[in-house]
Amino acid sequence: MFDGNSGRLAVPDTTVTKTVLEAARRHAVRDGDRPALIGSGRRIGFARFVDVVPAAAVGLARRGVRLGDVGAIQVADACDTALAVHAVTAAGAVAAPLPAGLPAGELARLMNECGARFLMTGAGAEAGPALAATGRSRVRQVFAFGDLPGATPFARLTGGPEGTGPPPLVEVSVDPLRDPALHLHDPPEDLTHADRLADLFRLGGAAGVVEGDVLACCAADCSVPTWLGLMDLCLTQGATFAGVPDADPAALLAAVDAHGATLAVVTPEKLRALAYGGEGAARRAEVRLLVTGTSEPEVVRACRKRHGWPVTFLI
Repeated sequence: MFDGNSGRLAVPDTTVTKTVLEAARRHAVRDGDRPALIGSGRRIGFARFVDVVPAAAVGLARRGVRLGDVGAIQVADACDTALAVHAVTAAGAVAAPLPAGLPAGELARLMNECGARFLMTGAGAEAGPALAATGRSRVRQVFAFGDLPGATPFARLTGGPEGTGPPPLVEVSVDPLRDPALHLHDPPEDLTHADRLADLFRLGGAAGVVEGDVLACCAADCSVPTWLGLMDLCLTQGATFAGVPDADPAALLAAVDAHGATLAVVTPEKLRALAYGGEGAARRAEVRLLVTGTSEPEVVRACRKRHGWPVTFLI
């Protein structure tokens, strides 16, 4: 997995991260500074993403992360989520996203159930319970997007500030049909690289994301595989993924305006709120809504009449 002589890591063509990196690299060549990911107060361009992920994977390997290790991930920011999941996967490990807002005891239980050996967390409100949970688990290393006592800053994994580390090759011996890339907690389930790639292609067909699109999405409005899959879809298609930090419909409309979104993900309940609620229309002339479930035809018609926005279903 890791060659100490060359300081390089390699990933076969069949992993989900290799697929995403290769596509994102093509977009980086054309317009590397264009935002690929927008989080809470920060943006990451395509060029920075394709530099940071493999460099961070090398940093993880140097710190003892091995093929098949499970890494718990609890971060709220969309940029940090994409970097964490793909760095872990590129290192040959298994990403295990944990839900926000749980107490330390419940987080420790989930860490033990999935066999997590290391943790990636943010520097926000999620950090306290996550760090406390490690003391009751088998987690032995903590990496943080920010400065936390006892944690290694994520930027240090790259050999310096994000994006300035060496550009290593990525390569691990992974069986895409058997080896897990993602561990889900509810219900407990492992998704292989093949599963994640199939989900990426399914979302691509349903969402119709094209280069230059901006997709606004809140993590609370979709499942973990869909949240990550939509990020990957934007990275592969040359679109921008804009994370919405709040599940309130008004926050979605604000994000649509702020980022010039052309697509927005909504639940059936949020679609109804947009159709009949008190939230005014965003200033943008047309936004295609991607609904994560089924909805009554009259709700779809009411939303189209009020906002002029077409509706597509992601199921």
